[in-house]
Amino acid sequence: MNGIMKKFYISFLLIFSFISVIAQQDDLFTYKTIDLVSPLGARLNLAELPVLPEAHIANISPIPSPLSDFQQRKLLLDQQRTKINNQPSLYKKAAAVAPTVSRSFSANISQGAPNDNDFSIGNNGMMISCVNTNFQVYNDTGKFLFGRTLSAFGIVLGVLDRTYDPRTIYDPETDRFILVFLQGSSSKDTRIIIGFSTTNDPTKTWNLYQLPGNVTVDSSWSDYPIVSLSKDELFITVNRLKDNGSWQEGFIESYIWQVDKMKGYSGDSLPQKVYNNIRYNGKPIWSLCPVKGGSRLYGPEAYFLSHRPSDKMNDTVFVHHISNTIKSGNAILTTRVLKSPLTYGLQPNAIQPNAIKLQTNDARILSAMHENGVISYVGNTIDTNLFSPAVYFGRIHEIWTAKPRLEASIISSDTLDYGYPSIAYVGSGQNGDHSSMITFSHVSTTQFPGTSVVYVDRAFNVSGPVFVKKGEGNFRYQGGNLERWGDYTGIQKKYNELGVAWMNGSWGTIGNQYRSWIGRVKTNDPLSGIIAQNSQEKFVGKAYPNPVSEEINFEFESKQKKILRMELYAIDGKYHALIGADWAKPGLNQLTLDTRDLPSGMYFVNLLSDEGIQQTFKFIVQH
Repeated sequence: MNGIMKKFYISFLLIFSFISVIAQQDDLFTYKTIDLVSPLGARLNLAELPVLPEAHIANISPIPSPLSDFQQRKLLLDQQRTKINNQPSLYKKAAAVAPTVSRSFSANISQGAPNDNDFSIGNNGMMISCVNTNFQVYNDTGKFLFGRTLSAFGIVLGVLDRTYDPRTIYDPETDRFILVFLQGSSSKDTRIIIGFSTTNDPTKTWNLYQLPGNVTVDSSWSDYPIVSLSKDELFITVNRLKDNGSWQEGFIESYIWQVDKMKGYSGDSLPQKVYNNIRYNGKPIWSLCPVKGGSRLYGPEAYFLSHRPSDKMNDTVFVHHISNTIKSGNAILTTRVLKSPLTYGLQPNAIQPNAIKLQTNDARILSAMHENGVISYVGNTIDTNLFSPAVYFGRIHEIWTAKPRLEASIISSDTLDYGYPSIAYVGSGQNGDHSSMITFSHVSTTQFPGTSVVYVDRAFNVSGPVFVKKGEGNFRYQGGNLERWGDYTGIQKKYNELGVAWMNGSWGTIGNQYRSWIGRVKTNDPLSGIIAQNSQEKFVGKAYPNPVSEEINFEFESKQKKILRMELYAIDGKYHALIGADWAKPGLNQLTLDTRDLPSGMYFVNLLSDEGIQQTFKFIVQH
């Protein structure tokens, strides 16, 4: 799309280029890149997989050492918690309408701890549910279709004897599934395993690849992947850890894998780019969370968020941005530092009915989504009024601008401990509707470990919690006074059903074992999918000449100053390019677009604001 924009009279300031220059000149932000290509490891028909025992180690055993600073802080929080009298939370907002759990059923059995749940569902209703040792495929009636261990899934790539941390994601653009997990927890064998389904049926054939978990070729390995998709690429973030160290004390850095997903679907050699040495003030930034699409996938750019997760209290939000695709040859990583209006902080551990604690880890961002210039995100935190584990929920508005606007809230309970949230979009996608579903784990001294969900409306109001699955017993696997709770949960929008999301989470059985539970949740918000007329301004504009061979002019009038994003689409609805993003001025605005590089055909240009699509121009290119 080089040369596609000749003039842009909406006073666009080329914001991303400006930020990129600052980031490269300022030594506060440094990073390195590594370009790699991985050949196809195997094309695998799932029906041919053997049945193997679970390959799992519950805990990495680091070299014994005195309590670290992080462990000391967690211990102090647990001791303080017994002395705190619970008070009503100051962060509770007017309740949104609670969602409905319309269908749910029991899923994966885990042979180890923690129960790391993730989930994806296709438009055809076929779904993948993951835990730390295996994955299973169901249809939307709850019928079991297929299941295997992670080690069996990747056996064609070599010996897999330490598989863990699975992630799965559905691609609505290509109607395909992706499965990512890790092998090995030492520098001797550390691999990132990626499977791309070749059809929309995840019980059929997959293309498998393996990426090196130790790209720096030293005594380190990769841990804790999180994934997202753009229109062209797959992104995987991991944490690099030292050998024989815990995930807290062994942390070295976080880095990003940028992967050409289309090559993966087709089974070609897989181009990748790795961004490492991502630092602020000389210190590595800990745990990057990729931002998923909301109602649809975005691109070619991609966003990532991070907190300072081990701090007692902090308000820093890091926003990382990759500007383009690998194929473009000019993908640049930049970092911005924003300040949240509400602090987050390290939380105490949760408590089960048997008085055994559940590990809550740190206050990292765990899940994020992007919808029309607004990023919504969730993570662990402490509610300082209740002194309990809670969910931190934030939104970043006008992400393209030099001064994004942040808002945040804490989702908590005076009777329950919350942890490990994930978020999915459930709005209409076209009218400033940023409503979402948030699922998380719950537990208390009187409530066994289970899974809950809340609905957040467009006005940032949070509903009361709805139990998707109540626990029936404690988690008791390791035998000490601190059990693993689970490092993440999974939730996804059902792309072809308005207001619907599917999710999975963990629950404790009567026999004190880990199990997964899948649920279909639907919004009951009467405004769901309805245009907010009082905030919607439809522009009146024109495009000329039409048809066009060289340059087309767009004109529209705005009554007020507002942020606009301009996107170009082909007639088949396929996203073509981001033309630009910045403030529209009150009065007449003009844009001239160079169409000489566009193939002949029909196109659309959408003007989008935080409130949704404001104007659509349709035009024909004839050469």
